[in-house]
Amino acid sequence: MPDQSDTAGGATGTQVPGGPGYGAQPPAGYGYPGGAALPSGKATASMVLGILGLVLIPIILPIIALCLGVSAKRMADRGEGGGRGQAVAGIVMGSVGIAFAALGVIVATVQGISAM
Repeated sequence: MPDQSDTAGGATGTQVPGGPGYGAQPPAGYGYPGGAALPSGKATASMVLGILGLVLIPIILPIIALCLGVSAKRMADRGEGGGRGQAVAGIVMGSVGIAFAALGVIVATVQGISAM
């Protein structure tokens, strides 16, 4: 029965001509041409500040997250950077954080007026 290994002619230490063996790494530069753009710092900061704005500081951080998110989304749409999804996440969480802060101010005002 012939040798079924991935070596040429059953000889040890030689590789089958025509490409790398099983489990070998692809050559450098392998992949899609151009590649995906890396997320911009604004998009990442927008998402992080949006998360922190929902948890820690509900008035200041969501406003900053919303502004950075809009700016990063515009940059991503023009092709100047990546991270469009992170920018949209920052916009959404910033908007929700602003809405929660406004709701908190309204509730505190109503309770203050009714306590008089």
